[in-house]
Amino acid sequence: MKKTLIALAAVAATGAAFAQSTVTISGVLDVGVKNVSNVAPGASKMSVGSGNNNRINFSVTEDLGGGMKAMANAAMRFDPATGLTEASGGRPLFQGETRIGLSGGFGTVMLGRGLTALQAPNGGNSDPFGVSTVAGSVYAAGFATDYAAGGEGRIDGALFYTSPSFNGLTVGASFSPRTVATAAATAPAVPATYSGKSTSLNALYANGPLVVGLGTETNRASDKITQVYANYDLGVAKLFASHATVKGGTAAERNNITFSAASSAVPTGGATSQVAADGKIKNWTIGAVVPMGALSIRGGYSQWNGNGAVGQQNDNKLGLGVKYDLSKRTYVYSDVASQTRKNNAVTTNPATSNAKVTSFDLGVAHSF
Repeated sequence: MKKTLIALAAVAATGAAFAQSTVTISGVLDVGVKNVSNVAPGASKMSVGSGNNNRINFSVTEDLGGGMKAMANAAMRFDPATGLTEASGGRPLFQGETRIGLSGGFGTVMLGRGLTALQAPNGGNSDPFGVSTVAGSVYAAGFATDYAAGGEGRIDGALFYTSPSFNGLTVGASFSPRTVATAAATAPAVPATYSGKSTSLNALYANGPLVVGLGTETNRASDKITQVYANYDLGVAKLFASHATVKGGTAAERNNITFSAASSAVPTGGATSQVAADGKIKNWTIGAVVPMGALSIRGGYSQWNGNGAVGQQNDNKLGLGVKYDLSKRTYVYSDVASQTRKNNAVTTNPATSNAKVTSFDLGVAHSF
């Protein structure tokens, strides 16, 4: 249950009242036991950690009158098993977002750091596991929104816009003009190189049982993803589908860029691997959620085709799971996923070998 703090307006001596500001605190705690069959040498196959993105959200709204509101959001992300920020302390404290802006008849304009226009709506709309558990497969393999630790799906120093809904259709855009130095100058005559701007566009149609999305995004290294996704609620089952194409930037555009952001599409069993320079990866996903009272059965299958190039991901993944609601805010879950990783650097021979990863989790989650 969300905890809402109401800051009551002070009334001036003249009788005029100031606008009312509302602060909402919400979040998710999700901890489970996980077992992964294929891990780095010396690493433990079993662990206790987060299944979903554990977070505390602070949302502020102020009614400015005339249909306009001021808005601010800050979302902390952390690992409940250790108390550290995500990635063993490697990600920012406010990994989720830090944005402020205005909303009105023109839509919503925000400034700061957060999920891009493409990434914000696609998680729960394209993946039956909703970006959580070992079976999740929402992100297209090989695309990193930002090549910085904690940059997956997010961009900083950015402008975000979401349009009003037109009979179920909304349009989103995000743009970061900030360029980032990727290498210091080695001599007075050799300037530092810079990675470029980031742009993202997305159109989402949601009306009744049908949701359809189409988006495109280009990161600072000129990698580009184009994705179409949809889901349809039949009542007896909710069906999901997604298709994405990732194209790598040129070698010149990649010059001296460090690939420190892990690819979220392949969360277990391997090292960081993005799309190769001038390379291409195609990804598609299908899935379903079948509700049976408090119990839901979830399943999904994903495939990535990197055309066999060394260092590219040629993977497929099958995930199955169950979710049982103990209340409106608390549920338990268990999932198993089988993934075959071809032509990946984690294998003995990256050019030819396969690596099969089997993952299992059992956890409990609470939303407040």
